[in-house]
Amino acid sequence: MGMSVRQPRIYLVEDSAILLNLLRELLQSVGAEVIGQSDSARIAIREIRRLRPDVIIVDIALQRGNGFDVLRALAEEKSCDRPVRVVLTNYSSPPYRSAAKRLGVEHFFDKSTDILEMLKTVVASIHAKAQPAENNAEGMIGTVERVEHVPNLSTGASATTAQARGPKSGRA
Repeated sequence: MGMSVRQPRIYLVEDSAILLNLLRELLQSVGAEVIGQSDSARIAIREIRRLRPDVIIVDIALQRGNGFDVLRALAEEKSCDRPVRVVLTNYSSPPYRSAAKRLGVEHFFDKSTDILEMLKTVVASIHAKAQPAENNAEGMIGTVERVEHVPNLSTGASATTAQARGPKSGRA
């Protein structure tokens, strides 16, 4: 039996209230804790440095600043102090992917097609970081099974699906 894993702490940098609610719900359903969120690059940088999350999920387009501002600031941190960096955006063309990779982003996903894949990757990376490999399998299998059975989210689910779940109050 593997050792228990502490609840992973995630910070969201996103300006769509609809997508924030969906991500919060999905992440909590797989045992993660959303410890903060911002639609402003400047505020996100300050809070990420203070809160020290395990993972950050960053959109490129924000209300104030952009996701690259956040990633650039975090790239300057010591590697042992940096959270796992995930980009989830509608701006998924090769130039954006290349820029994110240069800034040390570990994972890059398109909002319109990759939300479930992003969730699975976040869960796997949290478990890989939290436990030695020999103790990792049991906890990760259970969590991935929960991801596979998240209601109202199929493999091709998109931000549009999220928009159907509530009133429009931000951009995705």
